[in-house]
Amino acid sequence: MTTAPSQAARFVSHNEGEVHPVMGDPMRFLATAADTGGAFALAEQRVRPGNGAPPHIHHHEDESFFVLEGEFVVTVNGEERRVGPGDFAHVRRGAVRSFTNAGNSEGRLLIQHTPGAASEFYIGMGKMPFPPDLTEVKALGDRYGIELVFPNG
Repeated sequence: MTTAPSQAARFVSHNEGEVHPVMGDPMRFLATAADTGGAFALAEQRVRPGNGAPPHIHHHEDESFFVLEGEFVVTVNGEERRVGPGDFAHVRRGAVRSFTNAGNSEGRLLIQHTPGAASEFYIGMGKMPFPPDLTEVKALGDRYGIELVFPNG
């Protein structure tokens, strides 16, 4: 029995992939949960200076960041770490995390979620107007086990 290439492998060229504007920055999905049988999701995100992801918790998946370009501050449970090109950060599920582009130009990250259901959350966010209504983001997050963490509770 032979397996068709489309079932045995996934190839995404540099100008392909589903793109959604998440928090105003384009997130290009290289693999979604649907592509990997739920095992993981992988996306490239371009991030404007000063922008990033606000504090949040992934209750069902680990999240990893690999910096392709730029300088970022990744905060995990209140501890900040500056990361740059070639640096990697792995954040376990349940930890409060955020990241900000700390540079003066656009930065690029590879972001992986394991397992991959979080991709549906980010695709849903990308369909919201910017800036998104936080009530809608919270409702979407509740569906996927992603909790926004607001200062003062």
